[in-house]
Amino acid sequence: MKILLIKLGALGDVINTFPLVVNLKKHFNAEIDWLVAPLSYPLVANHPCVDNAVLFDKKRWKHSLPKALREIRAKKYDVTLDLQRILKSALFAMASRSVRRIGFNKERCKEQTWLFPFDRIPPSDPQAHMINQYFEFSAHMGVPQGEVSWMIPRTSKKVSGLPEKYIVLNIGASRIVKLWPPDHFAILADLIDKKFHLQPVLTGGHGDIHLAKRIMDKVNCNIIDLTGRTSIPQLVEVIAAAGSVISCDTGAMHLASALGTDLVALFGSTDPRRTGPFRGRVIQKKELPCVPCNRRKCDDPQCMKAIKPENVLHEIESLLQKKKYA
Repeated sequence: MKILLIKLGALGDVINTFPLVVNLKKHFNAEIDWLVAPLSYPLVANHPCVDNAVLFDKKRWKHSLPKALREIRAKKYDVTLDLQRILKSALFAMASRSVRRIGFNKERCKEQTWLFPFDRIPPSDPQAHMINQYFEFSAHMGVPQGEVSWMIPRTSKKVSGLPEKYIVLNIGASRIVKLWPPDHFAILADLIDKKFHLQPVLTGGHGDIHLAKRIMDKVNCNIIDLTGRTSIPQLVEVIAAAGSVISCDTGAMHLASALGTDLVALFGSTDPRRTGPFRGRVIQKKELPCVPCNRRKCDDPQCMKAIKPENVLHEIESLLQKKKYA
């Protein structure tokens, strides 16, 4: 069987899709191609259950689009799975020479993609965790759900300059409303150093460098700042070797969950039932009347400000004591 999987989304979306791919590979021993965007391409291209990663870079679409179309049209797939549910992914699915195309049901589609002539999975809980929603595709193909396994590709190359024991503070997020205040991160870093004698390591993307500078200007302890300085494969190794990871709702959070690293996830406006870590601890001030509001913008995100460094420190202490890491 030849399967084309379309998931062009962010890093966290791609990580949440890996268990479906593992399940399909184990059941069908299928040849699996995956249409993916540049950020997540290294993980997808090196995944043991993906035979071919097809790159589509929308920033270079004049070159990338014809190349991607040639690749997916070169094969006649038995099944194409549109997990992105937007117009762009639906058009790619239609362009594939696939015998069968499967997509989300109408209620879970976006951009009126329910109008495309796809085989639709049955309606289900739209607030279920996305990993479980993706498993509905394999169930629709008659595949029983196996254990949840990500099989994140590893290089096992230690990133230079890191101590033997450390805690990762992943400071970025996809939207401003999801960010934890830099001042809170700075206070937490000093508390970690004072209480556990562990070195904090900052991680994040290039867009988070200004946040890292604000944190570095506030702290008194010695911090390693890797913000904007790691590739995705390097970030995998940094998170895999960490004692624990503190993260807002972003791709690194899902990566820590998939790798089995102890995780404390900081949530405000969004519902962790659907997009939170599949495994790990979540701090969310649910007593606030606006939580979760699911707003994309907020002038004063009290939900994130209300999570105090001491709240996070308590969770870290519990995790470290459990495995005697400190």
